[in-house]
Amino acid sequence: VWELLYWRAPGRSALVLLGTLGTLCCLARFSVIAVGAYGALGILGVTGSLRLHREVLRVLRRPPPCHPDWAQPGYPLGLSPEQQQRWARRLAQHLGAAHRTLTRLFLVHSLPESL
Repeated sequence: VWELLYWRAPGRSALVLLGTLGTLCCLARFSVIAVGAYGALGILGVTGSLRLHREVLRVLRRPPPCHPDWAQPGYPLGLSPEQQQRWARRLAQHLGAAHRTLTRLFLVHSLPESL
């Protein structure tokens, strides 16, 4: 704390000063509840996006598991046309259901369900 007050670490002291002045300016204009809620939402947004970024990097850096049958030549790597059609139909069904659900929730067909 003393390092911040006596500006021994100018970078950190400047960030603390700007944060404090920003908070005081927001409190002069808006209520304490609104400033606290938006501050918490901002912190949640930053930490959530950092967490998502870290998880994506962890997944992308993991080596893919090697199946013993894949090392043999002649193993079919693609999907047959029947499997492609089945997966396309399944994907279309899921997308349609998601679209109907989101439409119902955002257009407030049922107030308790949307809340």
